[in-house]
Amino acid sequence: MQETEENPAQSYSDVALLVQSLANDGRAAVPLQPSNVDDADAVPLLQQLDGFARDELALDLPPFSPEVALWAARLFCNLCRFVVCRDISEDQIKSTCNGACPGRRGPETDWSADLTLRHLPNLFRFARHLSNADPLVTEMKKIAANWPLSSVGIDGLEKLRIDSFIDHPGLRRLYADRIISVGDMSRLGHSRLDDLLRADFGVHRELAPSIATKFFETSHDTR
Repeated sequence: MQETEENPAQSYSDVALLVQSLANDGRAAVPLQPSNVDDADAVPLLQQLDGFARDELALDLPPFSPEVALWAARLFCNLCRFVVCRDISEDQIKSTCNGACPGRRGPETDWSADLTLRHLPNLFRFARHLSNADPLVTEMKKIAANWPLSSVGIDGLEKLRIDSFIDHPGLRRLYADRIISVGDMSRLGHSRLDDLLRADFGVHRELAPSIATKFFETSHDTR
């Protein structure tokens, strides 16, 4: 994550700058001081980010929701600033982190929020490295638990509910691929997900041996 001393108030909102930095180099850049520019200017950039993600993943993905995408980008921007500015009060952190998503949960909502929240695991690791007992870390874990598609790789989460997206083929594939990529065994246990992973490992168990052993007996494997 990057912090910038520049004051973007004359041109772009904080959220627009964040989305632009994520799109350009995959890193979050946030100004130390909030600007007064309406963050609706981030919506076209989020639409671009949506297009880039669709091209990269080549999956059948849900429609884009501008309202949800902007809400999630605003939330992630605030989380980045909280990590950098350590004098933010606990009340302000809780108030910001517990804001309600504007859309009803479903594939469209989870996908649109994921455009920025997919970077949450890296931000969480950075925040936890600074102080594991920080109230911000606790609130970030709550967000991670509420948005499991975006939080693969964050351990110690409880009561994960993936019903909002797991029946969507594209998002189920994306979720499974992320689990394989980081070897997150804590995500196993849902029948639709496990069936997909079992099919993957039936051909390529080397993708994630630690997960594959959960589905297959390997003691007699002679390969």
